[in-house]
Amino acid sequence: MRHRRALRWIPSSLLLLLGGCGVEPPDAEPGLRVSALASSGLDFSASEVVVTCEGGTQRVSAVVVNEFVSGVDASTVGVYAGDPALGLRLASVSIPFLVGQERRAFQVEVTLPPGTTQVFVVADDDRRFPEVDETNNVASASLSGACLSNQAPTAMCHAVTVNADASCRAMASIDQGSFDPDERPGLLSVTQDPPGPFVLGTTPVELTVSDGEASSACSATVTVTDVLPPVPGASRHVVLPGSPASDYRVVTLADCALPAVDNCGGTLSLAQTGTIVRVSSDEAEDALSVLRLVTCDDIQLSADRKSARVRAESALLGDGRVYTFTYEVRDASGNVATSTCEVSIPSPLGGTSTNSGAVYCRGTGCPPNTGGGLLCKLL
Repeated sequence: MRHRRALRWIPSSLLLLLGGCGVEPPDAEPGLRVSALASSGLDFSASEVVVTCEGGTQRVSAVVVNEFVSGVDASTVGVYAGDPALGLRLASVSIPFLVGQERRAFQVEVTLPPGTTQVFVVADDDRRFPEVDETNNVASASLSGACLSNQAPTAMCHAVTVNADASCRAMASIDQGSFDPDERPGLLSVTQDPPGPFVLGTTPVELTVSDGEASSACSATVTVTDVLPPVPGASRHVVLPGSPASDYRVVTLADCALPAVDNCGGTLSLAQTGTIVRVSSDEAEDALSVLRLVTCDDIQLSADRKSARVRAESALLGDGRVYTFTYEVRDASGNVATSTCEVSIPSPLGGTSTNSGAVYCRGTGCPPNTGGGLLCKLL
């Protein structure tokens, strides 16, 4: 009795020509198929990728090789712009039956998307055939010359706000990361109009980027804000003659201090921009004076806080009275600076007045225990 030899087989879709004959026993067991394929040595490779661009026609050519010793059924080759994993396929090429070790060259017309720098060819693109080596399925070529289409750079803008410097101007850029996707043909240049420095307020600005061949533009605004407070002027150190009757004298801020200077506003009039915060005296409200002996309410602030009435007196046995005006000066942007100036009344005994610190005060933020004299509270 003749025994039938068990045969390992490969699916008909592969059309493997083993020794010139395709064999497919109808009673083959499914478990044998995997082992047969795994040990078959089936392998495709792709190589010799060339991209040409002539007369407005773009072509890709390559070679696909059946590295297997026997024939393999028809397969599909994919042509991709860039990484095949991203799926930007330009063409599919059908490769007919290949005998063992056969090389098959092909050429296909494609349309290269702008910015393409590399083309990939993938053998057995649909993974129809399980191979012992999948890595050699892929080959590529970098584009050059006429095949490289220049991509225009991308201008990106955003509105910016910057602080003014001491000259009330500022440099700023509205560029928010403009870029050239293909970095060719030249270096990216970025210009903006106007270039700056920018003055206080909001200025429209246009930004243009160029790669030497193509360009793009965008626009935004630059806002310059003044955040520097004005610089107060020095004290005038006003000296008022004493009044035997302890009369009031009106002292304005302009009398007491020199004008402030602002980086954006120039010279600031204290009559317009200054405000008295408080006025203090280094002598008690009920200090003994020349004729009236005891006077009260030595300091009176005006309703608009631009001036104060102060008594032109000093204590009989003191070293002279010093009124200290604490004031604020505000620029057009709302920045505030605080300073002081002094008005003094000499001692009846003569000599230069010396400021010995606040004892009596009227206004906002007066030091503790400067509210007034005991005698005045009793009168």
